[in-house]
Amino acid sequence: MATSARRSRPRAPWIVGVAALAVIALVVGGLLVWRARADGGRAEAEAFAEALDSGDFSGVPLTGSTAGEAAAIREHVTASVVAATGVEPTVALTDAGEVEDGDRTATYTWTWDLPKPMGTWTYETTATFSGDDGTWSATMLPNVVYPGLDDDSGSLDVEITRGTSGSVTDREGNALVAPTDVIDVGLDLSRIAGNEDAAGTARELAGLLGIDADSYEQKVKDAQDAGETASIVPALTIRASAKGQYPLDKAAALPGYSAVEGTLPLAADRSYAPGVLGTFREATATDAEESGGEIVEGELISSGGVTAARRDQIVGTEGLQIIARGVNGSSEVVEESEPTDGTDVQITLDPDLQEAATAAVAGQDSPSAVIAMSASTGQVLATGLGPSGQSYPVGLVGQYAPGSTFKMATALALLRTGDTPDTQVDCPATASVDGRSYKNADSFESSLVGSMSLAEAIAHSCNTAMVLQSGNVSQDALVDAATTLGIGQDAPEGLDAFMGSVDPEDTGSEHTADLIGQGKVLASPLAMATALASISSGSTVHPRILMDDDATTDVPTPLTEQETSDMSTMLARTVTDGTLTSQLGDLSGGEVIGKTGTAEWTDENGEAKLHSWVVAAQGDVVVCAFVEDGGYGATTAGPLVRQVLEAAQSAGLE
Repeated sequence: MATSARRSRPRAPWIVGVAALAVIALVVGGLLVWRARADGGRAEAEAFAEALDSGDFSGVPLTGSTAGEAAAIREHVTASVVAATGVEPTVALTDAGEVEDGDRTATYTWTWDLPKPMGTWTYETTATFSGDDGTWSATMLPNVVYPGLDDDSGSLDVEITRGTSGSVTDREGNALVAPTDVIDVGLDLSRIAGNEDAAGTARELAGLLGIDADSYEQKVKDAQDAGETASIVPALTIRASAKGQYPLDKAAALPGYSAVEGTLPLAADRSYAPGVLGTFREATATDAEESGGEIVEGELISSGGVTAARRDQIVGTEGLQIIARGVNGSSEVVEESEPTDGTDVQITLDPDLQEAATAAVAGQDSPSAVIAMSASTGQVLATGLGPSGQSYPVGLVGQYAPGSTFKMATALALLRTGDTPDTQVDCPATASVDGRSYKNADSFESSLVGSMSLAEAIAHSCNTAMVLQSGNVSQDALVDAATTLGIGQDAPEGLDAFMGSVDPEDTGSEHTADLIGQGKVLASPLAMATALASISSGSTVHPRILMDDDATTDVPTPLTEQETSDMSTMLARTVTDGTLTSQLGDLSGGEVIGKTGTAEWTDENGEAKLHSWVVAAQGDVVVCAFVEDGGYGATTAGPLVRQVLEAAQSAGLE
C-alpha cells in the first residue's frame, strides 16, 4: 500500500516580515539607546547645531522652551543683523563637551560672511544639555546665539560709521557734491506703545513733512511686523540749512519723534546738470536683502551718474559695528571695522558754459537739451536740460530720430564710395525709392531743385539727393561710417548715456530712411555732439565726464585726413551758404561748421510733430541743441546753439 509524506504549509510571508521588522526595531532601538548613552548626547548636540543653523527646531529635544519659542529667540537675536546685511549665519558643532553631573556643555561656532569691509565674523557660544535615561535636551537662551546676552531678550544690532566724504568738483574746483549737514527725521518705535498708536503717529508725521502718508505708515508697519521694535524708521532726510521750511516743533511733540543729526554728500544745487551727478541715499533693508550680502542697511548707495561710478572714492570705506544690546539698555560694540575718508572727484563740466546751456533751454515748452563738449579731449563741458524743472536727462539718455544731422554719417559713407564734395547729385522735389515717396522740407528753396554738388546737398539738407543714393551706400557701409563718428559706442564712465544705434539689418525702405536720419536710426544729443566732435578733431571721439578718464574708442575704419578735410568743407558750407547761415553765418570768431536736423514723429494723439536739432562746432567747442517738440532745426535749435557758442567765446573756451 502506497504511503505519502505529510507536507507542512509555508508561513505567510507577511508574518515573517513583521517578525523581522520587530527584531530590527528592537536591535536599532537598543543601538540608539546604547549610542545615546555611549556618546553622552553627541547626536543631540549635532542636531541642535543644525537647528541653530537653519532656525528650525522641530524634533529637537528642548528644556524650558518649545521649538517655536527657540526659533523666536534665535530670530530676535539675529534679526537686525540679518535685515541690515541680508546674510544668515552658519552654525557648526565645535565640541560636544564632556558629561559632568548629568549635564554636558557643547560649543558651537557661528560664522557670518558679512559685506565689506568687515568680511567673515566668527565667534563661539555654548549650550547646556541635560540627560535623563539617555535622552539629552538643550536649553535655548539668547546667549546660545551670542555669548553674554541677557537671558531674557538681548539682541545684536548693526550700525554704520563713516569717515569724511570727498566732494565732486567741476573743472575749476567748485564743489558740486559735498558733505552736507542733515537731519534724519523719523519715529523711534521703542518709544511708541501699540501698533495703532504707531500707525496714527506715522500718518501725522508724514503730513507734517509733506511725504506720502500711506507709504510711511506701511513702512512703520513693516518694521513692526519684522520685530524691529527698537529701531528708528526714517521718514525724511532734511538739509540742516532747510529745517526752517518744516514744522519740526510740531513734529517733536509726537510720541517717538526722532531727529538725528549727521552728514551726507549732497548736491549743492539739486537741479544742477540732472543725470550727471547722481544722488546718494542710505540703503534700506530691502537693498541689503536683494544685494546678497554686498550691501549693509544704512550704508550709502548712489543711483546713477558720477556718484555711482566713483562711489567708493567719494565715500571712502564705511565702517561697520556689531553691537550687543541688553534688555536693560546696555550696549557693547563686539565687532568693528574702522571707516576711511573719501577723496574728491573732479569732473569736466565748465561752470560758465553749464550756466549758459541751462539758461538757453530753461524757457522751452517741451523736453530739450544742450550738450557742449571739447572736440580735442571729448570732455563734456555742459549738459543743459529744459524746461526748468525737467529731471529726465534727454540730452544724455534720450533716444530720438536725429533727422538730417545724421547726414554727416551718410556723407562720410558717400566719400568712401569715391565721391568728393564736388560730386554732382540729383536733388528733385520728390523721389520714390522702394515704393516709398520722399520730399524735402517745406522750407527747402524751390530754386535749388535739380543737380547740385554733394557739398550743396549737405549744406541745404536735400533729402531726395540722399535717398537716391541708397543703391550706392550699403547698410553695412552706413553703419561703419556712423561707428567712425562715435555713434553706437559704449557710454563713458560716470554717465548713464545712450550713444545711438543704427540697425545693420535694415533693408529696403528702412535702409533708405536711415540715410536721412529717420527709419530706425536713434541718437541722443550727446551722440550727435560726439559725431561732429569726431569730424572736428579728425579722429573718433570718446566723450568723458571724469577728468581722469583716459579711455579711448577703437573703430574698424578710422577717419583719414582727406575725409576729415572733405567733411569739414561740406559742414562749413552749411554755415556760410546753407541751412545755418541765418543763425550762425555772422557769428564772430573762427570758422563754424555744423548741421541742422528735423525729424518727423507722431505724438500719442496721432498728431504730426517735429524734433528740432542743430549741432555746430567753433574752434574746440562743439554744441548740440535739441527740442523734442519744435519746428525746423535752424529755427528752433539754432538760436540755442548760438547762445552757447557765444558764451564759450566769452569764457575763452573756443
